[in-house]
Parts: sequence; structure tokens; C-alpha cells
Amino acid sequence: MRNVYNFNLRAWLLSLLCLIIGGRAAADEGTTAPTTDDYITVDDVTLVPGSSDEYQVVVSLHGSRIYTAYQMDIQFPPGVDVLVDEDGPYVDIWDGDGCIYPKSRKKIIHTIASSYGTVSNKVLRLSCYSGTNAELTATSGPLLYFYVKVTPYLKPGDVTLKVTHLDLITNENMSTEYSCKDQTLTLHAAAQSTVSVSVSGSSHYSTCVLPFAVSQLPSGVKAYSARRMDDTGSYVVLDEVQSLAAYTPYILYADHGYTGTLSGQVDASLYKEVAADGYLRGAIVAQQQSQGYVLQDQGQGAKFYAMNGTTFNIPEGKCWLQPDQFQSAPALGIQVGGTATAITTPTITPTATPIYTLDGVRVSDMQPGRIYIVAGHKVIKVK
Repeated sequence: MRNVYNFNLRAWLLSLLCLIIGGRAAADEGTTAPTTDDYITVDDVTLVPGSSDEYQVVVSLHGSRIYTAYQMDIQFPPGVDVLVDEDGPYVDIWDGDGCIYPKSRKKIIHTIASSYGTVSNKVLRLSCYSGTNAELTATSGPLLYFYVKVTPYLKPGDVTLKVTHLDLITNENMSTEYSCKDQTLTLHAAAQSTVSVSVSGSSHYSTCVLPFAVSQLPSGVKAYSARRMDDTGSYVVLDEVQSLAAYTPYILYADHGYTGTLSGQVDASLYKEVAADGYLRGAIVAQQQSQGYVLQDQGQGAKFYAMNGTTFNIPEGKCWLQPDQFQSAPALGIQVGGTATAITTPTITPTATPIYTLDGVRVSDMQPGRIYIVAGHKVIKVK
């Protein structure tokens, strides 16, 4: 049975032990717990970024004493998270081969409690104890397991989990808590990834940054860099590219929308938490930003709207616009191509500006898919 707790583990566990054994707490306030060189390890696990698999990680103790209880914090890196369901973190006591927990009526009498992201972001807090202060049956062996899931943006190579506040409790002297050195646990990530990509069928635009290169775009999808503004400072000028470089942010366009997956090999040496190209910034690790522009469709087609100090959560794989600091426009339109012959979304053109066909006939409105002349620019209405 997995238990979730959101309170101070150390104070709770020591108070519990004090009540159980009828004596003083394992480490009185103001005293220093004795140290030990005992430590924990994990089994060898290879994670595949972008996979839908859930990976089991078994934690084992390498000890020198018989313990009764333990507690620890495990910090997870970007790209890896503990699987959490309706019962909380998917963590449980190891009851398989090599089990070192005592049993009563064929049931393990120890209980494990856990929380994830409660005491600190991406920290798994664990505590294991028994209501009778029962001792483990061996100094070493598997303690527990948890399940993790990974994102497409996990950096290939060694994946380091940082272990702190690892304390082991014995029955010595009415209960003694031994403090372990901080340590790391190492998993491995494969040098490949699969990323889900989507472009809205209504706004037609999206942003994207990938951890691998794509030499050929999906059918119906166009990609653009954003490295300049038009002369008025009102438009982001997009320049079309024919392929996607790794760790490089882009703007995508699809006339009828697009949903699919892209896969490729990942070069860990190119990894960065924020990718930059021109005015675009791409989140390899989820970001919180309050300055810059985010791509939105607020009923007038896709534009980049100023954050204006409001905090936006930028998911991994998505981008925002970071123009020159002097830029203060509330919204920036999208202009495709050169400044003199641009094709733009019609929603960024003032309605009072005269509209002409290519042969010079003035019209009152534009039809989807046709090119018009508006304020000296070529404009195409997007369906």
C-alpha cells in the first residue's frame, strides 16, 4: 500500500520511533547523528527519450548494520519524473527475490510513505518504518522500487539522481539514527528520441524545437526562422527553411494543420536547456517567462502577443519570441518572406487599408487562398 504524506518527515519519523520504543527520539534536537559509509544503489536501467514506456527502478541498500527504518530525498533531473497516479507516487516496498523485510502472517509489516514535488520541485521524499520497530532481516538487499517516465528532451548519457538526507535507523541504544553521505544514483538515457508535433488547423501556426535534426519536413508542413523585424517594427519576418537543425527553435505552418511524430538521433554535446536562434527561444527544459512574446490566436489569427510581466509556462518543445529589449508593441504580426514582397496573415492588416487584386481592382474583402495587394505588400488570406 502506497502512502502519501505532505509533512515534515524527519520530525514525524523520530516522534513515531519515540512513541514506538517508549524512549527518547533517535536524534535529540541539537545533537549530531553518527555517520556511516553505508549507501544505496539502483539497478541498471536504460531510458529511451520520447518512449511511452514506464521504467521500474529498484533501490538497494549496501549496509553494515541491521536497520529498522530509513528515510531519504531523491532529486530528479529535467526530463525524468516519478510516475504519479491517484494513489500518489508509484513507490512500493520490494517484495520480490532477496526481500529483506520481516513478515507477519506472510505479510510485510513495514510501511513506505512517499511524496513527489511537495517538499521541493522534482524531489521524491521517502520514509519506511514498521509499527513494531521490527528489524530488517539482512544488512543489505533491495529496499524499494519506483516507476519513472521520461520526456523526448531528456539529455542522452548518464542520468543522475541526487540523494540527500539519507538516514538509517537501528535499535541500538533505544534507537540510533545514522546519517549517510549525500550520493548520486545513475540511470542511462539512449541517444535517440521521438517527439510529437502538432500544428493547429485553425490558426495554422505553431512553434517547435527538437533535440535532433530533421532533413525532410512532413508533407504539408513549412518551417521558418525568425531573425528579423520589418522596417516598422510591427511584424516578425519569417524566412523559410527546408530542414530543421537540432536544438534550434522554429515556427511551423500547415495550411490544414498537422499532427504526427518525428524521430532522430540525439547528440548530447549539443544539449542546452534553452535553445536560441534569432529572436526565437526554445524550451528544452520547461520554462517560466514573463518577458517576450508568445504565439497565440485570440480570434484574429496567429500573432505574437506580449507577456507584459505575466508569467507564462513554456512547455518543453515550445518557443517564445524575444525581440530587442526596446520592442514594446502589444502584439507582433507575422510576415513571411522579404519586407517588400511579404505574404502575411490578413488579420494583421488594418481593415481601413484599401485592398486590391493583383490586376489593380479594388475589393472590399479577401477570399481564402488568393493574393492581394495591401499597403504595398502582397497578402494571402489563410483559410
